[in-house]
Parts: sequence; structure tokens; C-alpha cells
Amino acid sequence: MLPWARAHLNPTGQALIISTVAGMAYFIVADKTIVSMARKHSYEDAPEHLKNTSFQ
Repeated sequence: MLPWARAHLNPTGQALIISTVAGMAYFIVADKTIVSMARKHSYEDAPEHLKNTSFQ
């Protein structure tokens, strides 16, 4: 915790900052994981039978 926050915020405010930062970190990691998986399973790398999805 930053010294300023420790000196000027009550424990509830400090907990709110910590939980907000932890939540942001969780969603950043989740977003990176989703993007990584999307790149791994991209259209270009798909098998040929899955690429032909147009209606004829």
C-alpha cells in the first residue's frame, strides 16, 4: 500500500483500492488468455473442413 493511502485513507478505503487493483489484474490476465487462445485457434490455422462455412 502506498504511504499516502495508508496515512490518508481508512481501512475500508485501503481495502477498496487493493480489491480494485486485484480485480483489474484478474481481468487483464483473463483478456490476455482469451486473445492468446483466439490467436492459437484462428481461422488461418483451422482445418480445411472447418474453413468452408459458407452456405451454398
